[in-house]
Amino acid sequence: MQLKSPFLITSRLMAGLEIGGATLQLERLPHRDDENRDVFKWTVDLPDGTEHNGADLRSGYGGCSMQEAFESLLSFLNAAGESFNYAERHGEDGMSGENSDCFPFAVTQWASGHTDLIDMTAMELQETEGLIVE
Repeated sequence: MQLKSPFLITSRLMAGLEIGGATLQLERLPHRDDENRDVFKWTVDLPDGTEHNGADLRSGYGGCSMQEAFESLLSFLNAAGESFNYAERHGEDGMSGENSDCFPFAVTQWASGHTDLIDMTAMELQETEGLIVE
C-alpha cells in the first residue's frame, strides 16, 4: 500500500489520518457482509490517550476503495459532531442529537470541536484521487 499526504502510517502500521490531535485508522476486515459490502474496523485514538473502535462501517454494494472508506468515516464523524453541536446550541444534551450516537460519547465530543478540520480533510480526499494505492 502506498500513501500520499494527508494519509500517514499509524503506530499500528495502518493507513490513517491525523486530525485535531486524534489519529483515525481503518482496517478492511477479511469478510464481506451478507449484502456483499466491505466491512471496516475504525479506530480513533484521541489526544487524551484513549482508544475507541468499532467494526460497523460498511461500503456500498460491491465494495469500495480504502480512500472512499475514509471519506465515509469522515462524513459520519462530521455528522455526529454537527449533531452534537446543534443539540447543545438549542439547550439540549449534545448526545440527544439525531446523529450523535454514531460513535462513543468521547469521539462525538471530540468531533464536535473539530467539524471544520474534519470537513476540510474530507473535501481534500474527495478532490484528490489516488492518495491510497492498494
